[in-house]
Parts: sequence; C-alpha cells; structure tokens
Amino acid sequence: SADLAFEAKSARDYAWYDVSSFLTYRVLRTGELEVRVRFSGFDNRHDEWVNVKTSVRERSIPVEPSECGRVNVGDLLLCFQEREDQALYCDGHVLNIKRGIHDHARCNCVFLVRYELDNTEESLGLERICRRPEE
Repeated sequence: SADLAFEAKSARDYAWYDVSSFLTYRVLRTGELEVRVRFSGFDNRHDEWVNVKTSVRERSIPVEPSECGRVNVGDLLLCFQEREDQALYCDGHVLNIKRGIHDHARCNCVFLVRYELDNTEESLGLERICRRPEE
C-alpha cells in the first residue's frame, strides 16, 4: 500500500526508530544511496543520514497473542531491550521458544533471543518482540 511505514537504524545507538519523514537523499561515490530521516517523536537535531540498504526497512509488527505461532527459531525479531541506562528496540534472533498454553488474549510463551549488537541472550515475552513483515 502507499502508506507503508518505515523504521531506520540510528548510528548513535544501533537501535531502530520509526521514521516520520524522509527529508532528502544523496548518492555516495560508491553508488550507495543515503536518506536523511526524521525520527518519530524527535526534532530536527536528531535527523540522521542513513544507508538505505542497511538501515531502512519496512516497520516491524507487534505480535498478537493469537499469532505467536508465526514466530520461529532463527527468525529475526525487533526486540525491546531494557537495560539499566536505556531501553531500545534492537535486532535479535530467536534461539529457542518455550511454548506455553494460552488463549487469544494472553500469550505466555517465552522467546530466547540473541541480540545482534552485543551477542547477549535474553528471554522475552510476547509483549517485547515485533516480527518482520513477510517478504
């Protein structure tokens, strides 16, 4: 659809943020395309040039309790990583899934993920993961 929403990876913390607008673009000598993005909820002081190929993608989708079966070992997820000093949305791969018995309103499955950025592992509930749109 025409109203596709995008997220972009910030070079400041390697976390993904929703894009509110694409401001302009430039082509590097290497032929690679960069866009200047404004992140949702941030002002122009946080505008950033990002590589279209590596750092812009269609927005990740929250997983509903009834959809947790769509998440599989090996999947790339956007995970809400809470640390003492910050809380960021970063990429992680699913290492293991402990499936629980649940209904459409609540999911108690546990997803063990390994974060791409620092290779740490964490067990997350459904409310802290988003899946990638189907290609």
